[in-house]
Amino acid sequence: MIIISGANGGIGSKIINFLPKGNKIIAIYFKNKPTIKNKNIKLAKIDFSKLNSINIFKSINFKNEKRITFLNLASIKINKLSLSVSLNELKKNFAVNSLSYFIIIKQLLPIMIKNKWGRIINFSSTGGMRGDIGTLSYTSSKHSSLGMNKVFSKEYAKFNITFNTINLGSFKTGMYEKLNKKVQNKILKEIPSGKTGKFYNIKNAIRFIISSDYVNGTEINIDGGI
Repeated sequence: MIIISGANGGIGSKIINFLPKGNKIIAIYFKNKPTIKNKNIKLAKIDFSKLNSINIFKSINFKNEKRITFLNLASIKINKLSLSVSLNELKKNFAVNSLSYFIIIKQLLPIMIKNKWGRIINFSSTGGMRGDIGTLSYTSSKHSSLGMNKVFSKEYAKFNITFNTINLGSFKTGMYEKLNKKVQNKILKEIPSGKTGKFYNIKNAIRFIISSDYVNGTEINIDGGI
């Protein structure tokens, strides 16, 4: 079973149809239903900003599931200079980008420990890891989930459960498409290959991590070398 959160987002909505075949796929979304082509995909609606109501067991049946992979793409980004960020905006970013991730992992871990198998893949961005101007709430919340991964990866490796992070660069969807042409061109000039990423690169990284029991607690950058 593959569970993917943020399935209605730019990246999430694209890759749900490219996930490894032969798996039951649960796509978690909040606002807009993603368009699905794979008949094995089931949809679940969960609001990650309402932490007290997050309960994956209401939407997902784990009976007879021995291998569970969780792809966390749920994310929000507020672009403001640090002094303009309100406490409520910071709290909202941490709720969706970090605390909801912690809650779902705590719900999944007992099942994975029992099965002695689990793959957790958290998604972030190389921009968030760099700490670009105007990304304080996003960057700090994403670094929080990265720190969680480092600890989780050491605590639960003995149960064949791995925690890894994929940092994405620019792909022609989601946040990138919302930028004006001038900013897009500036980004392209900074990428050595001068092009945005293709979605098969993300699919390849996911396949690699799922099949690798010795890749743990690490970060994989898919950003063209920026």
